[in-house]
Amino acid sequence: MKIKPRHLTAGTVASLIAIAILVAGLTFGPKHITVAQTATGDPELAGYLAQHAPKGAHNLAAAVVDSNGAVKFAGLGADENTEFEIGSVSKTFTAELLRQAVERGEVTLDTTVGEILDDADMSTSDITLKELATHTSGLPRILGISAFAVAISMQRKQNPYDGFTTQRILDEARTATLADRGTYNYSNFGMALLGHLLARRAGTTYAQLAQERIFTPLGMSNTYVMTPETTPANAPRGLDITGHPTATWDDEGYGPAGGIRSTAADMTRFMKHLLAQGLPDYTWVREQDVAWHNGMTGGFASMLVIDPRNNNASFVANDSNVAIDELGMELPR
Repeated sequence: MKIKPRHLTAGTVASLIAIAILVAGLTFGPKHITVAQTATGDPELAGYLAQHAPKGAHNLAAAVVDSNGAVKFAGLGADENTEFEIGSVSKTFTAELLRQAVERGEVTLDTTVGEILDDADMSTSDITLKELATHTSGLPRILGISAFAVAISMQRKQNPYDGFTTQRILDEARTATLADRGTYNYSNFGMALLGHLLARRAGTTYAQLAQERIFTPLGMSNTYVMTPETTPANAPRGLDITGHPTATWDDEGYGPAGGIRSTAADMTRFMKHLLAQGLPDYTWVREQDVAWHNGMTGGFASMLVIDPRNNNASFVANDSNVAIDELGMELPR
């Protein structure tokens, strides 16, 4: 779960700790990671991937939607139907669910946590959905697990969020300590809470809500929210920086923040929907006249870019723990 850092925040420090431990793990038998050589799809786009893939990338899949709605797919060692964990790109789906809930009249951006949970005595009771969606709620990056524990889990190729349920997220929210409320502070916990609140208001689970309101209507038949119940035992595994397979990040609790798996083919359907519908004024990072969000789990990285001005979009995913932000931003659209 990753986004381009702006400042040295607590979340950034946690990431540095994780990196330090992972680098130390290189002494325990690293495997050299190379970019796959087998090209699929559009030759020109596949050639671009081969030329510009960052060091340490492995199997790549990309999709581009041009201004006329035409789609190109390409891959190296993967194709448009290869499944990837998309990490924090999942947050853009949670943002879309919020937009829809507002449109349906189920909530407003000013609806509070306490209103949905019917509890005015929580430390987070007056936080609004807008604050959660804009990372200005004052909630920390993660809750219920320490940065050190996350780092250790990743070094052991485990899922650091294993065992987190919806109820645990809601319980942590009742007693959470806030800091610098009103200031941007990227929070996986805040987005996880937002997703579960929207599901609670709709009388369902987050996984079912995403399925019923986004995946099924858009025909995204190979996209799902990972949970221990829904993730197949043979689901594709990504590689950590040592080149070893990692665990799937299939927890229920943090799912709205980074728990979706998808394919390049399915992501084109989401991109076309976003281009037609328009983007909400929250969650997305806006830079250089485009809106984007990246993602990273223990063994995958992804990048989604929407260019509303030129009516085009792109998506790229990698099944190793190496960021592909620049590659995704520069894909020829």
